[in-house]
Amino acid sequence: MKQIIRSFAFGLLTAGIVLIGVYYVSDEPLPEAENIPAEKMIEIVESKGYHVLTNSEYISVSVESDNNDNSEGDNENTDNEDQQQTSSDESNSDEGNDNNNGQDNSSENTNENSPTTYTLTIESGVAPSEISQTLEDNGIIDDADAFTEYLEDEDYSELVQLGEFELSSDMDRYEIAETITN
Repeated sequence: MKQIIRSFAFGLLTAGIVLIGVYYVSDEPLPEAENIPAEKMIEIVESKGYHVLTNSEYISVSVESDNNDNSEGDNENTDNEDQQQTSSDESNSDEGNDNNNGQDNSSENTNENSPTTYTLTIESGVAPSEISQTLEDNGIIDDADAFTEYLEDEDYSELVQLGEFELSSDMDRYEIAETITN
């Protein structure tokens, strides 16, 4: 066993010496990125199919993307509310058909007690405070600041996963946190 280890060590030493020799003997200078002008680097990067943005262009694209994401989230919320309204209208009409005695069922009370559902989409770079605010805006939680504090205190804020999560207002903080971190 000692012989194998000694042979391996000798091979590593020999390879290192050969590489050092080639590095110092070689006449070809290594290209340094500092010596290439920025315009030339941009041309090279764009020829490979990438896009180069200045800092201000990147910020404007990022803000525009955030605005588009927010408007899409509003559209999804509107769709969910429409679906909930349609299902509650159907249930109200069914209750009216079943009740032939003229008694008025309080269908408004059943709508108030029914849980609100929302599909939360978490993308890369979203802060826990933004998640909490979105949940508060959509009626899933009552206090965004308290939920954000809960996520940070219980170390959930670092474990938030990317994706879509189906949440409802009858879930407690623990259930919501477990859902978005698993």
